[in-house]
Amino acid sequence: MHGSHAHTNRLIKSSSPYLLQHAHNPVDWYPWGEEAFEKARLEDKPIFLSIGYSTCHWCHVMAHESFEDEAVAKLMNENYVSIKVDREERPDIDQVYMAAATTLIGRGGWPLTIVMSPDKRPFFAGTYFPKSSSPDRVGMLELLPRITDAWMTQREEIEASADQIINALQQKRPEQIVGVLDADILIKANSDFKRNYDSLRGGFGSAPKFPSPHNLVFLLREGYRTGDSTISNMALLSLREMRLGGIYDQIGFGFHRYSTDADWHVPHFEKMLYDQVNLMMAYTEAWMLSRDPLFLRTVDEIFEYLSDKLRSPNGAYFSAEDADSEGEEGKFYVWSWEELKEVIDDKGLAEYAPIFGLRSEGNFNDEASGSPSGMNIFDIDTDMEYAHLLDSQEWNEIRQKLYQIREKRIHPGLDNKILADWNGLTLSALSRAASATGNESYRQAAADLAAYLRDEIILENDQLMHMPVTGGDRIDGFLDDYSFIIQGFRNYYEASFDVDYLSLAIKLQKTQLTKFWDGVEGGFFFTAVGDKDLFIRQKEIYDGAIPSGNSVAVENLYYLGRLTENPEWEMLSRKIGETFSHQIQRAPRGFSALLQSTQAHVRGTREIVIAGDSKDLANATSVLRKFYDPFKLILYRPNQEFDQIEEISGFLSYQKAIDEGLTVYICQDYACQYPETDLLSLEKTLQHLSGN
Repeated sequence: MHGSHAHTNRLIKSSSPYLLQHAHNPVDWYPWGEEAFEKARLEDKPIFLSIGYSTCHWCHVMAHESFEDEAVAKLMNENYVSIKVDREERPDIDQVYMAAATTLIGRGGWPLTIVMSPDKRPFFAGTYFPKSSSPDRVGMLELLPRITDAWMTQREEIEASADQIINALQQKRPEQIVGVLDADILIKANSDFKRNYDSLRGGFGSAPKFPSPHNLVFLLREGYRTGDSTISNMALLSLREMRLGGIYDQIGFGFHRYSTDADWHVPHFEKMLYDQVNLMMAYTEAWMLSRDPLFLRTVDEIFEYLSDKLRSPNGAYFSAEDADSEGEEGKFYVWSWEELKEVIDDKGLAEYAPIFGLRSEGNFNDEASGSPSGMNIFDIDTDMEYAHLLDSQEWNEIRQKLYQIREKRIHPGLDNKILADWNGLTLSALSRAASATGNESYRQAAADLAAYLRDEIILENDQLMHMPVTGGDRIDGFLDDYSFIIQGFRNYYEASFDVDYLSLAIKLQKTQLTKFWDGVEGGFFFTAVGDKDLFIRQKEIYDGAIPSGNSVAVENLYYLGRLTENPEWEMLSRKIGETFSHQIQRAPRGFSALLQSTQAHVRGTREIVIAGDSKDLANATSVLRKFYDPFKLILYRPNQEFDQIEEISGFLSYQKAIDEGLTVYICQDYACQYPETDLLSLEKTLQHLSGN
């Protein structure tokens, strides 16, 4: 009858869908009942009790990793009597043991793992355990023998004090691998940033000052993670000062490359695609955290600049605009007093000149001679509260006039190369902005770019090119092309829930591991295996003007490992941090993009599954938008019978809409909450979880 299965246990007789999911495990499961307790008493074995429910994500992961594994099952069958309980079928049992877990370890959730004596007294509790240990979580192959050993040799202590045993077990965690990145490195990075912070004008260090958006994103998340607003305020002040400073093009929008002084006043005038999009991501997160309208306005304006100047007709984005025009740096962007007087009347000049620091002799010195340049850069005086003026209709009309005059000037050169890696970053920025705001223009631009990358950059065999083919030239993709496009598709999935792109991200991740991974020392090489152009294959980890390909790969492997229930990818993600830990420990401020993944490892991610129809999806995402949570991951399970997403994330087979209506599953730290089925209750739960 059960011939097609290698194993069938007593759960086959259950009516509970959850227990039936485990009926063909190699674990010799018993349902809760006297038969199991009698066996435990007769054989003097502890009881391994596992409680969950059929739509619980981490229950499914633990089943797949551990309970379907022959080696784990052997340890369980030889040394324990194993009992499975469906919390929906027996809420009474669940309630008692959940209270026990909270008492023992201060938290609970599903799957709930309890080890207890044959008389049902618990002496060990936990939630999810993987098959094998990782630096921050003991695995079943190590945990089970340890508990067996305690049961054999420390029985008196077990009987006397459950607490003592629990402490003994928890303190014997696997030895930390040398160089593991944990909360300590984050604390070190925080103090490193604080030491170098300019509390007057924001940013770090002295002139020249670079925007370094990944540093600011790290600080926003660190403030959120620790609850210490002094950390996130460093980023918020920096972003505010930059937006109001001369490094920002107040007339045509977008950011110049960097500031030559410490006050964000005189920029190096070049405009790079990667600066725009990485800053767009930083301002999106700053807005989500603070809800300061200036930050949302900045996201809109960067998007306007991208669409106006860098977007190609086919939906991809060009690389940069030069600093020079007519052989002179910045000539396109600066204004003489006479030019200003032609556009702005005396009353307007009297009002706006002090706000923007405009002067008849010019407001900055010539770099070579050090004497007044006679020209002006628009730079809002941040010592006064002038940001609100950006909303005024009067200023907007003046700005438009200035823009039209400037458009008639000779433009700086446009670098119209289309680079795969920078466009991958752009896709992330557009997608994150779309997810955060619900703005359809962002989503449509992201859709156009995603389709371009799919059609023009990816080859049939899931390999990438660095650029679209021009003439006969073809440049194969480098590490960064893979890292940034995988990240872009991941982010685009959460903006569109188009599962084809998530599937593409996973295929590209496999290719990246094959072509670039260093199987000896860990980490990714910048060039592919077999590359003969150079005599050495280098590895880059430093997060300079843009995050390194290794840093972004850490994040991709971590999140895709979570999604696809692939613990090996999660382990490789940590391995990259270990490989480079020596450099990172020396100067953590230089690796802030990589440390964003350490933040996720340390804090734990939140997986959210939205099940239902497209209207349910729209309603649920509009509630999620109200809360800043940079460590969450969202999946959508449509109502149709079998969806492609189930091939990627097997646990979604169990996380379906209840009665075909809105159902939201929230899992955190390997344990799942009970599903939410109405928007009000979802909002309350998210409010509680976010601590707002």
